[in-house]
Amino acid sequence: MAAKIQRILTSAWCLATVAAIATAATVIAAPSRANAQVEYVQICSLYGAGFLLLPGTDICVNFATNDARVQTSGGTWRWRVPNNPRTWARFPQDGCQGGQLVKFADITSAGLTLNSHVRFETTTHYPLKLRAGQYIASVLYKGGFTIPEYLVSNLPACPAGNTVVTDATDSSCTSGDTPVGGGSTTCEVACVGGQWEFTGNLRDTVGQGNFCMYYFYTDPIQGPIYSFPLGCIDTSPLATVPATLVFTPDSPIPPAVPYQTYILGANGDRWEVPSASDIEGTLSVWLCLQTTPGGH
Repeated sequence: MAAKIQRILTSAWCLATVAAIATAATVIAAPSRANAQVEYVQICSLYGAGFLLLPGTDICVNFATNDARVQTSGGTWRWRVPNNPRTWARFPQDGCQGGQLVKFADITSAGLTLNSHVRFETTTHYPLKLRAGQYIASVLYKGGFTIPEYLVSNLPACPAGNTVVTDATDSSCTSGDTPVGGGSTTCEVACVGGQWEFTGNLRDTVGQGNFCMYYFYTDPIQGPIYSFPLGCIDTSPLATVPATLVFTPDSPIPPAVPYQTYILGANGDRWEVPSASDIEGTLSVWLCLQTTPGGH
């Protein structure tokens, strides 16, 4: 299953990037002169103007408002990209009042692996076992990931993976130049030929980006089918914050499918680090499960 997941993770990243979805939808909707049989994107009139059916799924997306919806046996499931409303809780239990708090994992670099799409995904694929009427009411984050930053004077010895220096004198981080101390620019460096060189990446292009939680199931014909992100944010500013961040969807009922559903964590943006060992910090993730009236 892991190999299949890696092969189609690009679909998940496209789900996290509305522009990419829109492009894909446009391509599929365009007529082909070479083929008389043309597949058009269907209009989801149920949700009003502007909604289109995402090809290969039951998900309807409005690209103008970044709104995704799907009909389920329990009602309409809705998620807005990139993030839904967020609140803070002192403790995880405070963010799941009256519900069942389920721990996904305490994710560290040891629990992340670099896949074939240069994204870091969790080695944990949590099997979600929802009772009748139960749904994911929110996703909770505590802590976060950071990339270590060094002074030029205390860079680790080569060879080592790409890292970041915080006192570069070259404000452009010119690729191939050797870093020296005394400046204030933050640049990415790589160990080349036994010495550190700038890679050309400035601080705003290196390090960590969004980390998201997805749920997915494996369709016997289409393979893994992914959700829109359940919580998606750059966690680095939260790495030392003691409170818990709670993501709450508008209508949090996931699509009901006859297959086992799993929760997977993965970064939605490429992180400019070569291996998971370059990532520091811990991201603790919980799911808050609630039950609809009449559920068991």
